[in-house]
Amino acid sequence: MSSKINIIDIITGHFDTLKDISNQKVSFEDWFTFIITPIVIAMLSVIFGFKQSDQMSSLLVNFGAIFTALLLSVLVLVYDQGNKLSENNNNNNALLEQKKTLLDELYYNICYSIVVSVALVFLCLIEKAIRNWSCLLSVKDFNLKLQPDLYIFSPIIVFLTLNLMLTILMIVKRMHTLLSSR
Repeated sequence: MSSKINIIDIITGHFDTLKDISNQKVSFEDWFTFIITPIVIAMLSVIFGFKQSDQMSSLLVNFGAIFTALLLSVLVLVYDQGNKLSENNNNNNALLEQKKTLLDELYYNICYSIVVSVALVFLCLIEKAIRNWSCLLSVKDFNLKLQPDLYIFSPIIVFLTLNLMLTILMIVKRMHTLLSSR
């Protein structure tokens, strides 16, 4: 894969932020909240036969596109705050170091959310195309046995949507902490 589109560093950087701040160890609560809960709900969506409608796919595409643009703006704000903290490097106190750490973590969280938003838009478009393609084929075996929109794409889309929403809440909380602590 080209290094220009390799997102592994962004994903690993984001997951490195899911740790307990007091001891720097992996936080079970964070993993449960951001990974396990969305996986369980995605699996339940398969068990209960949840299928996306065209309207829901369209809504998720809009959601992902809008949040990608908003998160890019927030990323610029985080970058600017990081530059301001670097300029004020003459005050090496604990609060400044905490803010730098928080900005680094915010950077990874925001970049991860942008990647997930783009993936969500892409998967919704693919899922809709497959659903339309399978309707055009009108092959009963394809619709009854495989159902890739139900068994593959819907749970992934459910997982990404929940994970993205929870990560956005974390970003908002961290931005609040960063901007309210003076």
